Amino acid sequence: MHTPIKYLIFKIMAILLLFLWSSCSKKVLPQYNSISEINATIINNRTNNREFIPKAIYNPLYVRVNFIFLLDENGKGNFNGNSEENNEIFKQIFKKSNELYANLKNPKDPICYKGNDFISDTKIQLQFKKMYVKDSFARNYLNAKGYSEKKKNVGLLSPSNRWYLKYLDDNIHDTITKKGINIYNTINAKALDDLLQNNSETGYLNTMKNSLSQFPSYTDFNRSSQINYPNKYLKRLWMENIYAKKRKVSWEKFVKGYFISHYMGLSHELGHSFGLGHGNEYHQRNKCFKAMMSQSGKSPRNYIQPSEVGKMHKALMTSNLIQFVTEDSNFDTPRIISKNENWDFKTLRFYQSIIVKQNTVLILNGTVIFPPNASIILEKNAVLILNNATLKTAGRKPFTNIIKKKHARIIRY
Repeated sequence: MHTPIKYLIFKIMAILLLFLWSSCSKKVLPQYNSISEINATIINNRTNNREFIPKAIYNPLYVRVNFIFLLDENGKGNFNGNSEENNEIFKQIFKKSNELYANLKNPKDPICYKGNDFISDTKIQLQFKKMYVKDSFARNYLNAKGYSEKKKNVGLLSPSNRWYLKYLDDNIHDTITKKGINIYNTINAKALDDLLQNNSETGYLNTMKNSLSQFPSYTDFNRSSQINYPNKYLKRLWMENIYAKKRKVSWEKFVKGYFISHYMGLSHELGHSFGLGHGNEYHQRNKCFKAMMSQSGKSPRNYIQPSEVGKMHKALMTSNLIQFVTEDSNFDTPRIISKNENWDFKTLRFYQSIIVKQNTVLILNGTVIFPPNASIILEKNAVLILNNATLKTAGRKPFTNIIKKKHARIIRY
């Protein structure tokens, strides 16, 4: 065989081998015609709360709380902002509430929890804003139709679509620039008058003492969250002018600190707003003495189980609470998706960037909200499936910051 012919055959074989090698080495990407073809872990409202536990390295989320003092037509009959001492008292209450949420204590009590994964920081901080609203009807909870201090039928004073302050809550955002959890400081006006005019404690001692909170809504994402926080002004006056004097103790040195300790009860009520009950999967109601959700007045209320912290963050991601978290709240640590996941929610708010690892599928559904500076990074061969999904930022702008690496894809259904 002549040399030119050998060379031609060799060249053809080399081209064929190169073609075969290229064909074999090139990864064939799967084609997904429907979501049902994808083997993915479904994350929804039934998912275990542990999925939502924040990591120790996360930045906290900031939740707005509107602390609303209801006044009479003359701007009196409740805390009205004119007393420097009272202003300082509430400054301390707000500060200590945030310190409590960031510094939980391990009770080391098997009745509370048998696990070893103690969490000291809920990664939730509260942005309190004091407001003063003149509304004599709203201020006096005795105006709630059918309510009686004798019967203590407190269901009539519990925030709902039927309670007596619904008209006010429906319109409160005309004067509030940012939505938050609305705490209404109401009062028994009759008992207050009795104390001020007659220096009598009889009315106060028979008033309602318990606060009443709303649990989150996982279906109505525009619903408000409210707390009825009654008779604190009345108690403040009673403690200094009657209690301290009758017992011959100093308001300044002893009794004031007791009033400031209301921060524990306030933190408890906000716990309800975040979805926590008096009992949970680990114990019946009030069996864990040191739990934040204990109803005991002697409890330090400084413990929350890890999965209950997860429940709080699940509510902040998937309920009406998403509208109360500040727009720039960001864990500042990305969520890593290393296995196929299907986040199946009508409305969902992430507080971090997302990294979808190589050869992994992430499915998003419904409305999905991200921090303004967040991103979704799709690593090599990763797939983002948007199943009738709309991505937007917390500032309500379209979310477009999706970074695709080699062969990464976005599929829309």
